[in-house]
Amino acid sequence: MSAASMSVRRALAFLGMLVLTCAAVVVGTAGRAHADANVAVQLGYADNLRANPNNFPTPWEGAPNVTYGGCTGGCTFDAGAVRVINNTGVNVNVDYIHVSFGTCVYDIWRHNVPLAPSGQYIVTQTINSFSAGCTSDGSFDTSDIGPNGANWSGDCNQSGVVPLVTVSIDGVVSNFDDTGKILNTGGVDGASCGMGNESQQWAPVGSVSCPGSILSLAPPQQDLAVGSPATVTANLVNSCGDPLQGAPISFKIASGPNAGLTGSGTTDASGNATFTYTGTVSGTDVIGASTTNPAGTITSNNVQVTWQTLLTGDAYGLKSSGLVSIAPTPEAGPVAVTGASTSSPPCDANILGLIINANTLCANVSTAVNPDSSTANASVQHVGIAVLGLPAIQIGAVSSTSQMVCAGGTGGASIATITVGGVAVPISVNPGPNTTVNVLGIKLILNEQIATGDATDHTLTVNAVHVIVPGLLDTVVASSTSDIHGCV
Repeated sequence: MSAASMSVRRALAFLGMLVLTCAAVVVGTAGRAHADANVAVQLGYADNLRANPNNFPTPWEGAPNVTYGGCTGGCTFDAGAVRVINNTGVNVNVDYIHVSFGTCVYDIWRHNVPLAPSGQYIVTQTINSFSAGCTSDGSFDTSDIGPNGANWSGDCNQSGVVPLVTVSIDGVVSNFDDTGKILNTGGVDGASCGMGNESQQWAPVGSVSCPGSILSLAPPQQDLAVGSPATVTANLVNSCGDPLQGAPISFKIASGPNAGLTGSGTTDASGNATFTYTGTVSGTDVIGASTTNPAGTITSNNVQVTWQTLLTGDAYGLKSSGLVSIAPTPEAGPVAVTGASTSSPPCDANILGLIINANTLCANVSTAVNPDSSTANASVQHVGIAVLGLPAIQIGAVSSTSQMVCAGGTGGASIATITVGGVAVPISVNPGPNTTVNVLGIKLILNEQIATGDATDHTLTVNAVHVIVPGLLDTVVASSTSDIHGCV
């Protein structure tokens, strides 16, 4: 289609909308809401006798928010179709829809149809059969209607008929010329004159024919960390790019770590529907979207979401709560990345206080890939703790380390010396995990190791020394945490 043709088509569609929009601004009886903008009228042609799902008007019967006025129960369609969409944000009432071919007028559908916001009213043939020419039996084979209702079946001569669609909403009547001759397939019997399948996708009244549809899924590729959300957007438009609103979209992950996961949505006024999910393990998901109609299924392209192992970690020299509150100092992290990284803040020279003092506190966290790993380290040269009424605690040089890979974690601590009230506590330089010593009302946990996780996520925290004075003080010295998420 040329740029000029596209401009004409858009202009005609806009003018058609403008007539209805302006006509619908009315004042009615008290307490009655009326349309103040944007009631859309669209046309299509339904033909599953010669099925082509991409061309069949979508959405159709059974779609969300659709009031359907047509044949039900697995019918075969060969008929024009009209739909009214309420995008006003208020309730409206469709008093009636008429379609005229000269002196031949169709008034075969339900009157007084209420439409809530985003509601649609779709009308088409009401019986499961087709009759050429002007009929009153419920068939609506509009491709076979010529001037003033003449039988145009098999006729390839241009009828010159421009169908007229009349819509009354809240008592306001608006007339629309089907200048694109969508309802009568260009003014000839399309099935007999080279078209074959006669289906015409929904298009704004006054538009040229836009017979096909495109269901696209985007973005084509996403690279995300395990545990974060991924969103894909399906867009459904006709072959002229007009959005196809109100279509039910099904999403499915065809392969990958989340294979079999499904979702659903309904296209909005822009033709968009979204699907969001969270990946739990690493790998690449392949996702597709589809929508169905009585002629079959419209499918999208496939997109990919690659979930990368999430590497996290944290480390600090000292933290305390109770009588003395000290935030983690210094703190490396928390780190959360999918690639190689290093977090290594400057060492803190001193913590000076009446109850707690410490010097030369250091921490760092590093991550690596191929293979994936997270490593945390922390160290402190000296810590002194003096709680009134309790013996003083002196802790010599300590350090902790924690490393995590998908196969599991390792960690440990080294402790030079500990004295309580001037008396040395007999300890190993490398105490076993969770060694507990109780001295004069003070609890010391040495090489405290806390492991959590499941088959795909692993975390290991190692605290070199954990000092607990019940009800008074809780202090952690040299803490290292390494984590890995999304292992397979």
